Amino acid sequence: MSALVKPKAASVENMLAMLFGVDGLDVSDSTAMPEGPAAVYVGDDGQLLALGVGDFAFAAYSGAALSMLPKGGAQDMVDEKSLSSTVEANFYEVMNICSRLLMNDQSVHLRLDRLVDWAEAKSLIESMGGHQSMGFSVPVPRYGSGQLAFVIAA
Repeated sequence: MSALVKPKAASVENMLAMLFGVDGLDVSDSTAMPEGPAAVYVGDDGQLLALGVGDFAFAAYSGAALSMLPKGGAQDMVDEKSLSSTVEANFYEVMNICSRLLMNDQSVHLRLDRLVDWAEAKSLIESMGGHQSMGFSVPVPRYGSGQLAFVIAA
């Protein structure tokens, strides 16, 4: 088994376009590390392998898009930096689907363990020691753009 896959903008674009039910998105590379909720991905042995970190815009917009919630409500969550329980559950599902971006037939297997806030995510990133990160600017159709990054343990 090899290490995890390092996602590229094109693979993020394809996965999220399918999820959001659109023909295409204009996902681009970003150097920014979002400060918001994060998905903790672990291996079969429970060891931390990666994080998927979204800013509040990506978390709120992607979570709202799955239930087709009003844009204004999603924007309020961004402004307040607080997700409703429905949007948080939907963001969890988005990040669960995004776990496939980190795997292929030759890579180790991972699973989404839980969501954490930015303070805990930052602590987990620091605990990884060496790591690689890939960031993306992601438009969420009918809502707005947000930032998504993956941090992979070395």
